[in-house]
Amino acid sequence: MIIRPAQTVTGAAARPAQRKGAAGFQVPEEAHGAAGAAPVAMMSLESMLSLQEVDPPAERDRRAKRQGQALLDALARLQASLLGGSEGTHGLEDLANLARDVPVAADPGLRGAVAAIVLRAHVEIARRQVANGLIPTSAAE
Repeated sequence: MIIRPAQTVTGAAARPAQRKGAAGFQVPEEAHGAAGAAPVAMMSLESMLSLQEVDPPAERDRRAKRQGQALLDALARLQASLLGGSEGTHGLEDLANLARDVPVAADPGLRGAVAAIVLRAHVEIARRQVANGLIPTSAAE
């Protein structure tokens, strides 16, 4: 195999052949003026607004984590009140309100953890309602 040094091509031979009559891509003159700029600006504004409406996964995870932490705090307060000798009815309403509208996390691990916390909250609410006579024991079984 013979390796030869590369040859440098200069002049007219270096330019690719152009077909006569082929103008190529050109932007019309009207697009350079103010009339062409307005639709582009409106599309950009619409795109930005639509992006703001979409709930990004990181934001959903942040809200789910915050709600899960609030549920854990409410469960801890309920536990402290029960250990202190209280019936625990004071924190039940807060716990029920927190467990009602929990955002769904984008991260599957976080979603499972928050679902377990919500389930625990519902179990505690049902236990306290049965213990306080709000739900008859025959309905709970």
